[in-house]
Amino acid sequence: MRQMIMLRNLNCPNCAAKLERAAQKLPGMRTARVAFGAGALNVEYDEGRLSEQAIRELVRQFGLEVAAILPGPSS
Repeated sequence: MRQMIMLRNLNCPNCAAKLERAAQKLPGMRTARVAFGAGALNVEYDEGRLSEQAIRELVRQFGLEVAAILPGPSS
C-alpha cells in the first residue's frame, strides 16, 4: 500500500527527520519519506503487518495531525 499522508503543524525540519526515522522502524513499513516542504509523509507498507491506524498514532505522538490521506503513486 502506498499513501501520501498530509500533515498539519509540520513546522520543524528536525521533527520531520525524527518522524521519518520512527516511521521507517515500524514493522511492515517498506519506505517512509517526509517531504517537509509539502508537509507530507509518503509511505509504502505491508497492509498485512501494519495498519493505517498505527501510522496515524505515530503521527499523533509527534504532536502532528493527519489532514488527509491520499493514494500514493503506483509503480
